[in-house]
Amino acid sequence: MAARLDAWIRVVRVKFFLAGIPSVSLGIALSWHLAGIFDPLYFSLTLFGVIFAMAGCYTFNEYFDLRVDKAVREEDITPYSAGSRVLPKGLLRSLPVLRAGIGFWLLAFIIGVYLTITRGWPVIPLVLAGFLAGAFYTAPPFKFAYRGAGEALIGLTYGPLITLGSCYVQLAGLPPLGQVILASLVPGFLITAVIWINEFPDFFADRKVGKKNLVARMGRKKAGRVYALLLTAPYISLVVGVSMRLFPPATLMALLTLPIAHKNIATVRRKYDKPRELIPAMSGTILLFALSTFLLAAGFFVPL
Repeated sequence: MAARLDAWIRVVRVKFFLAGIPSVSLGIALSWHLAGIFDPLYFSLTLFGVIFAMAGCYTFNEYFDLRVDKAVREEDITPYSAGSRVLPKGLLRSLPVLRAGIGFWLLAFIIGVYLTITRGWPVIPLVLAGFLAGAFYTAPPFKFAYRGAGEALIGLTYGPLITLGSCYVQLAGLPPLGQVILASLVPGFLITAVIWINEFPDFFADRKVGKKNLVARMGRKKAGRVYALLLTAPYISLVVGVSMRLFPPATLMALLTLPIAHKNIATVRRKYDKPRELIPAMSGTILLFALSTFLLAAGFFVPL
C-alpha cells in the first residue's frame, strides 16, 4: 500500500506543484499594488485550480510520453527529466494514470466555472487557454511539445496566463495589461528555462521517437546559448519595468538572484552534453524561477 501511494505521489509530481505558486503569488501582489485588494478565498481557489491543472498536465504527460520515457538511456536519467519512471517500471498501469489526469482536469474546470460565475466571463478564455496548452502539451491531436511549440506555451501559461488570471480574479476586472504582462515575463522566461534545460538529458530519446522540441531540433550546444538568453531576459524586463515606473523600485530585489543565474549559465556552457553533471543547473534553474518571482512579488507589496 505504501509503495502504491508513493508511486501515485511520484506520477502526479507533487514536488513540482511549486511551479504554479510563484506566478499566482505575483498576480496577487499586483492586485494589492494596484488596488489594495487581497481575498483569501479567491486566492485559495485560484491556487487549487492551478494545482489541479498541473496535476492533470503531469499525469497526461506520463501517459502520452511513455514511449519517450522508455527510450531514455539509463545514463541520461536525472531527477528532473525522463518522467517519474513510474510507468516504465510498471509500478502503475497506464489507464488509471490517464483517468486520474482526466479527474484532475475536471476539478480544475469546476473551479474555473465557479470563478466565472462569481468573478466574470473573462475567466473562461483563461481557463480554456490553460487547458489547451496543458492537456495537449503531449496529447494528440496537437502534441505541442512534439512540434516545437511546447516551450513557448509553457512560458505563456506560467507567465502571462496565470499571473493575469490570478490578478483578475482578485480584482474582478482587467488590470493594466501592459504592466501585468511585463511583470509576468519574469516567471514566463524562467519557467521556459526550466523546461528548456530539462530537455537536455532527453535529447537522444526525443530524437529517437520523433519528439521535435526546440532543443532536439537545434542541438544541445546551440540550445545552451538560448538558455543563457532565457536567464538574461527576465532581468531586462525588470529593469525596463522600473525605468518606465510600471514597477516600484523595491522590485529590484529580484536582481539579488543574478549570481544564481550566472552560475547556471556557466554550468550549462561547460556541461551541456553531460546530463548527470547538469543536475546542479537544473535544480538551480528551479530555484532561480521561484526565488526571482517571489522577490518580484514582494517588491509590489512594499509601499511606494
